[in-house]
Amino acid sequence: MTATHTITRENVDFDDLPLNKFHIRITALTFGAHFNDGFAVGIIGMAIVLIGQRGAMELNAWWTGALGAGALFGLFAGALLFGSVADKLGRQKIFAISFIVITVATFAQFWVQEPWQLLTLRIILGLGIGGDYAVGHAMLAEVLPKKRRGEILGSFSVIWTFGYVLATIIGIFFMQSGLEDAWRWMLIAPGFIAVIVLVARLGTPSHRAGCCAWAARKKRVRFSINTSART
Repeated sequence: MTATHTITRENVDFDDLPLNKFHIRITALTFGAHFNDGFAVGIIGMAIVLIGQRGAMELNAWWTGALGAGALFGLFAGALLFGSVADKLGRQKIFAISFIVITVATFAQFWVQEPWQLLTLRIILGLGIGGDYAVGHAMLAEVLPKKRRGEILGSFSVIWTFGYVLATIIGIFFMQSGLEDAWRWMLIAPGFIAVIVLVARLGTPSHRAGCCAWAARKKRVRFSINTSART
């Protein structure tokens, strides 16, 4: 006797999907980026102290303040810029482009010679971080099931703080290391995390593609995902 399998088809509201590997992937990528953002923003304070101690650059009060706030200025502008661009190019592209900007700007700090060069790169770095804020939060909020959305999104500030704390720890390590040009290595330290996040983000599918792929792997059931309310 030949066994028969029944293939059923049902409509599942996107908000009611159980937490799956796709959700976890997007959460990990967004959290990793947020951790790196805190690291990159926090490290400049320690670097400025070391630059002053080593006499690597002549920093007066204006330059000290500008360098400390440069990434924040860029963050504000980047959130506005990339937020509007994402409406035209799509969130997935900005999801990757923002971290390309962050990665390149972070590593480029190693070769700066003048305060204006470092300030320029800090602003560019901030632009990338602002872009990440603009699309990362929205993208994660869009894909998470409603039962888990609040608790996961509420963890953002904690993850960012962990990155900022790591910046202090790394800064203290380099300040005590006696390494020549330690402040340069300090500034590019977040870049290594950024590379990991960037590589992992490349090819990230849209929320429809990801969840439909997950649904298609379920045995004997084909899901028709209703996403009309979330586009």
